[in-house]
Amino acid sequence: MPGQRMAVGRRARDSRLSRLTGISVILVVAVGAVTAYLVTFHPIGGNSAPPLSTKVVSNQTIALVAQDSQPGSSQLLQLRVPGGVPRFGQVTLAEQQASAGLWTADQMADDTYIFIFVPAGTCLTAASPARLALRHCDLQPDQRWRRTGPSSLVENHDFYEYANLGARSCLTVGGELAGQAWDASLSECSAPAPINQLVTLWLSSA
Repeated sequence: MPGQRMAVGRRARDSRLSRLTGISVILVVAVGAVTAYLVTFHPIGGNSAPPLSTKVVSNQTIALVAQDSQPGSSQLLQLRVPGGVPRFGQVTLAEQQASAGLWTADQMADDTYIFIFVPAGTCLTAASPARLALRHCDLQPDQRWRRTGPSSLVENHDFYEYANLGARSCLTVGGELAGQAWDASLSECSAPAPINQLVTLWLSSA
């Protein structure tokens, strides 16, 4: 009957409209979810960190030297790697006179440093926000170091804080250990720099 055909056509149009409305709602929800993900995990604009430079602008053999933080002490400490573990040890008079260096400091074009332990050819690395280690050199942020804060002049050497880009903490002389060694670790960078975070690149030619 004519009336029945009209009812069927109207129901078909209503059904198609409902489906289109449902699809539109799903698309809006999906686009919103993707946008939220991108904003949360992949910020848009200039918030991403610039890529690290792989260009070496200078290369020097150095000793990583710090100061004993004990009151009244003028003892200099050099970063060594006894048994494969970074530790500070006393700088002997002979070492000061010979200006012997255990490390190569590669200064990169972005003013970061990479410290390579010469005997092993491995890099000083932040194994965690607090712990140091030697690792195969891969130029990643946990092997990049940047000077922070003003310098402190001691014995004609400029001492700075050296912050690790990956751990966002500074190279630090810790407590004294057995065998005339001092712990080498990472700790939160402070301003002004405490004496146990002041380190100099003691040049072999100095």
